[in-house]
Amino acid sequence: MRLQNPFAVLSTTGLDSQVLQVTAGTEQLLSATQIAELLPEGGTRQGVQKALDRLVDQGIITETTVGRSRAYTLNRQHLLADAVLSIHRSRSTLLTRTAAAVAAWPVAPTTVTLFGSAARDDMRTDSDIDLLIVLPDDADPEIAEQQVHDLATAMSLWTGNDVRPLVYRESEVSPAPVFDEILRDGIPVAGDRSWLRRHLRATS
Repeated sequence: MRLQNPFAVLSTTGLDSQVLQVTAGTEQLLSATQIAELLPEGGTRQGVQKALDRLVDQGIITETTVGRSRAYTLNRQHLLADAVLSIHRSRSTLLTRTAAAVAAWPVAPTTVTLFGSAARDDMRTDSDIDLLIVLPDDADPEIAEQQVHDLATAMSLWTGNDVRPLVYRESEVSPAPVFDEILRDGIPVAGDRSWLRRHLRATS
């Protein structure tokens, strides 16, 4: 799946998926032009209007006349509105589930951070989900390996994507381009959120 456009799992053609992602993220009335500007993966004003017309016909989007213009909003009273909002929150749900899984680990990590395309909102359907996991130097290797494996397996089942943990012991972390990327784009998931920045500053 593409976390920036999770509705594409269910609607693989047209702009319906992106229009739902945008309208589920706000309760404000939006014009077709405004929606087109907010599409997570891009599209035309004409394509957005066609998608809106389809979604209005299904009742999940409400059309309102504002002056001489038309504006749109998600119909939050629709029977499927809760499902739409749940799909919209997919990345947040992934982060929450991941944090809960890590919190149950017998070997607590120093820090866990989501990075790469999943953090930057530019995933492809075949993108991996990249996860930095830093463990204490004295972490039991067998337990640590099993818990990382179990987490990667669970995250893959949750999303349909391959999950690629990047695992380091604290003493193995030193300045490198990959850590610059993580500091720039990463989303903290668990552990000490500022550990990586402090550690790299101390070792540079």
